[in-house]
Amino acid sequence: MTKNKDIYTAIACMLSAVFLMVTLDVIAKYLLVKYSVVQMTFLRGFFSLIILGSIGVLKDGRSIFRTEIPEWHFARTVLMIVSTFTFFAALKLLPLVNVMVIVFIAPIVVAALSGPLLGEKVGPWRWSAVMIGFIGVLVILQPSSEFSLIGTIYALIGVITYALLSLSSRKLSEQESAFNLSFYVFIGPTILGAISSYFYWIPPNQFDWLLFLLSGLVGGFAFICFNLAFQKAEASLLTTFEYTGLVWASLAGYYIFSEVVDSKIWLGALIIILGGVIIVYRESIALKSSEKSES
Repeated sequence: MTKNKDIYTAIACMLSAVFLMVTLDVIAKYLLVKYSVVQMTFLRGFFSLIILGSIGVLKDGRSIFRTEIPEWHFARTVLMIVSTFTFFAALKLLPLVNVMVIVFIAPIVVAALSGPLLGEKVGPWRWSAVMIGFIGVLVILQPSSEFSLIGTIYALIGVITYALLSLSSRKLSEQESAFNLSFYVFIGPTILGAISSYFYWIPPNQFDWLLFLLSGLVGGFAFICFNLAFQKAEASLLTTFEYTGLVWASLAGYYIFSEVVDSKIWLGALIIILGGVIIVYRESIALKSSEKSES
């Protein structure tokens, strides 16, 4: 029963993380019209560090920052530097639709690499759910005619580094706390963003300061939710639920950016949900069988 509960908790954390990341994307897309990629990277990371650090100290004191794997945190923050800069650059150069199509290749990358890198067994049910979700993505989002080769390359690099971050979160989930896995990744992008922002700084107005603060808040908590999810369930199981971000992105496009949501959006959303339902149903059956065999 405990394992069953852990899997459903992991799914809930993943769904929350995806929602928060889409919220960050919407905020970033708005801010990047006026501000540079490096300023966006710096202020998002800075506020994430302040918020996460304050919560950590209030909860457990300074001891919460202790770690036995500094080399892994260094490697992860380097991945975060590449992922953050390239993804924000892609958002600045490409329409959101194009970026989202490329970004949601990440679940397939995670599912493919979770076997050789983590030793997870990725069976036909999970592969089917991942592919069903990706079909839903293609139904919803068709790249526009606006094309930028460099923007597309940035997005692809961001996808690969993000997938490696996800896999490392799962690999380290039993050695490190979700807090440290979330906190330390922001150090690299914040430092590099701060240095680079000196040359491109534009003073934000009061409303934009609030949005930068919000980007740090939702970005920080998104990583906590991601890491909590990976502590409780396998990466190849959770990756399917990343496709739900397309549903939130579609709603945000309609209500915030006045984009028309036609019938293919809802058809694609149903296909994406179907992929998630397959995973939940299959895992529920597998857990019941396991519990019966143990009893």
